[in-house]
Amino acid sequence: MSDSPLETAPVSGLDRRSLLKGSAWAVPVIAVAVAAPSASASTTTNLALLSPQFGSGVPLFTPALTQRYVASEPVGVVVGSTTGQTYTGPVILRLEVDRRLWDVTGFTYDTRDGQGDRDAAFSGPVLTGDRAVYSATFAATVVANADPYTGILVRPQLTFLGDYPNDTLEPADAVSTWTLVEPSDTTASDNVYVNGPGTPEDASPFGATVTADFEEVASGGGSAYRPTGATVTSVGPNPTAVGDVVRLSFDVALGDTVSPTNVALNGTPAPGLLAEQNNSASGDFRSVVFSLTAPLASGDVVTFGLAYSGGTGNTPLGTFSSQIGYAATVANDPDQRAVSQSYVNGPAS
Repeated sequence: MSDSPLETAPVSGLDRRSLLKGSAWAVPVIAVAVAAPSASASTTTNLALLSPQFGSGVPLFTPALTQRYVASEPVGVVVGSTTGQTYTGPVILRLEVDRRLWDVTGFTYDTRDGQGDRDAAFSGPVLTGDRAVYSATFAATVVANADPYTGILVRPQLTFLGDYPNDTLEPADAVSTWTLVEPSDTTASDNVYVNGPGTPEDASPFGATVTADFEEVASGGGSAYRPTGATVTSVGPNPTAVGDVVRLSFDVALGDTVSPTNVALNGTPAPGLLAEQNNSASGDFRSVVFSLTAPLASGDVVTFGLAYSGGTGNTPLGTFSSQIGYAATVANDPDQRAVSQSYVNGPAS
């Protein structure tokens, strides 16, 4: 079952954020020497906040929608040690994020003892404007000379809030900061770990959202869903391109040919706006592609129905969901907005 835009066959679900995760992004990290707040516990061991050695990024645009950049996801931090002494006792960490970008609902920690993640005590947020501070508290042992692979891995439970239309933010606001509050140790300069954004690049953002209706159709000894119509809305600020497409997929049992009906642009009939580009079957699914013959300006709305004919009439195998979506001419174009809203999956049969 697919939950991402289809190219030519059903594939596993990948939204823009997970696509970035899978592309081995070098997550920008800024090392900042900042003294951590004083705390009640102290130690002669020097603890340090270290990179978790993995990362993820999310695409954002500047508020003026003239540049794009990748914001580092605060995926975690390691509590390590730079001395040959072991520390056992309370650990308190704070994570500061922009509340418009992330919601934190908890923390886990892994002491690397083979027992996996444990829940840390959680508090927050403490708000100052749009900055939100969350705290994680637990008791553990940090072994001597603990590095990113032997130190304590602390991870937040995150929800990303920066999908369209909330995909604009000043790069400086995308910074997230980890601070070791307790214990206080011999060197405070390495008790802060900062995830900074990548360098902004010039951009010409565009995109489209899709909503759709589906119908359940009986065939053979079963049934399956297929799209019956859709609405495509250009989100701008730049127009979509001629040749961008609307792609739909469905079980081959439910149709051989598909024709768009009642095509309208902003409520005015536009019968030539969608032109069939490809109709092909692979295994038990059919993919039909219609190209847009004109650009869609920001705010333009295209509506259309779909008429079907033919089909094998066999029992649908139900190995994937039907789908309809908008796709840019350039696959994975970094300027495309609203990617996660550019397609709709049909109900499961």
